[in-house]
Amino acid sequence: MDDRDQQAIRRLLDEYLRLYATRDERLTELFSEDFSGYTGGGDFLVKDRAAWVAITRQDFAQVRDPLRLELRDVALQALSETVVVATAFFVIHLPIPDHVLSRETARLVLVFRKEAPGWRICHSGISIPYHGVREGEVYPLQDLEERNRALEQVVEERTRQLSEANAVLAREVSERRQTEERQRESEALYRSILDASPDDITIADLEGRVLMVSPAAVAMFGFRDAAQGLGLRVTDFLVPEDRARAMAQVALLLQSGASVPSQYRGLRRDGSTFDIEVNSALLRDAAGRPDRLVVIARDVTARKLTEAALQRAEAQLKTLHGLLPICMHCKKIRDDRGAWSPVEVYVRARTDAQFSHAICPDCLTSRYPDLAEEDAGPPKP
Repeated sequence: MDDRDQQAIRRLLDEYLRLYATRDERLTELFSEDFSGYTGGGDFLVKDRAAWVAITRQDFAQVRDPLRLELRDVALQALSETVVVATAFFVIHLPIPDHVLSRETARLVLVFRKEAPGWRICHSGISIPYHGVREGEVYPLQDLEERNRALEQVVEERTRQLSEANAVLAREVSERRQTEERQRESEALYRSILDASPDDITIADLEGRVLMVSPAAVAMFGFRDAAQGLGLRVTDFLVPEDRARAMAQVALLLQSGASVPSQYRGLRRDGSTFDIEVNSALLRDAAGRPDRLVVIARDVTARKLTEAALQRAEAQLKTLHGLLPICMHCKKIRDDRGAWSPVEVYVRARTDAQFSHAICPDCLTSRYPDLAEEDAGPPKP
């Protein structure tokens, strides 16, 4: 290759680098129709000019602003009168902050071929050196070995951590299974208690929504089945005028953990009411935090009736208690209004006692001696 051709190739190389750095698509006019090449980040071989033009345009579209190419070295080698290889080493400075590419030396190989229109680029290859290649090496074997050892240590550490995590997970799974088993046992115990109790036992969340009701509640409140009570609020079991007082008791229970028996009017599904006595308590989770509310309601209608009867009887006894003015002859009794009534009339009006008439032995002897002798029978020898 004579000096004139060498100068022409150098001008073409410089022009190539200038057009590439300024992102000028006129660069594609330098490519031969018979073209091959590869990109710095590609893993495929380009075998025609159209594909290479498309890649160049993609490159320019990705980075639109000009680059700065720091040329380090150039070599031109004539393979024949019509083929010249140009090799250039340079550093690429992107128009953005960059601490990776700007520290590497890019290697460009262009093959120029003299064609009818003039010198054209028929091959282009660009690459970045292996990271970690040290002096006296072609491949970064030492770096790779160090990286492999570091990777093995990381794998070993991760394996150890994974083993520990698996052990912890196994314990947690075992504990969870034990907890679930205890919970099933507790629920079975709850269910047996619910089924056996003659009182209504209702379990609700802390907002008062019913989660479970006992069979006794179905009969007590007139539900079709236990499911009909689920989702209601515990206050829905009471007449409206008692609900605010019941919620105040729940608030006190949540605040202090203590509850006292309270009496309310229960409300059946058919609208009828009855007397109930309610006790409540908190159910706690494994950490001791309140998580549910248990409410026990007892139908005290019969007890109320008994108490009322006892109160009436007590009042009647009080009426009969003390000194009663009674006639010494006819035995009539004077009431608190001053009226005189026979004894049986006075007592019957104030108690549930009923009277029947008979005659005592003394009166029989004094008033009916003949009948008294007949009743006594023949004299004893």
